[in-house]
Amino acid sequence: MVFPSKKDWWMRIVIWGAALLLIIPPVFFPNFGVWMTPAFLDKQWIKVIILGFTGILLLWIWFKTNYTVEEKTLKITCGPFKKKVKIDDIRSIRQTKDPFTAPALSMDKLEINYDSFKVIAISPKDKQTLIHHLLKQNPNIEIK
Repeated sequence: MVFPSKKDWWMRIVIWGAALLLIIPPVFFPNFGVWMTPAFLDKQWIKVIILGFTGILLLWIWFKTNYTVEEKTLKITCGPFKKKVKIDDIRSIRQTKDPFTAPALSMDKLEINYDSFKVIAISPKDKQTLIHHLLKQNPNIEIK
């Protein structure tokens, strides 16, 4: 079952604002601003490719951040980045409002402790259903 990430309003502003600022100026306003680039990179097409790629990466993360509960695996997808956590290795889950980086688009997160000392935070839109699906496969998970 696939669970989309919860998306905070401020994250919407940050990601969409940064993506638009990276994509629009080099394409539509090529002489706007001062570009701090070495001479060999001072070509318009290079700027468009580098900044456009970065902007597209941000949008990819926005549209493709989700969490999938499969047979024995929690698959975490954040744009091009993927991680798998064995559900049998999950020891505990607790709610957190952690501002630090994670494959999440909200500060309203679930912190998952797995293996010995590994931790990952995710922000599914429907937290209770995700927890229910994880508990069905591993009833030993401690909910804090």
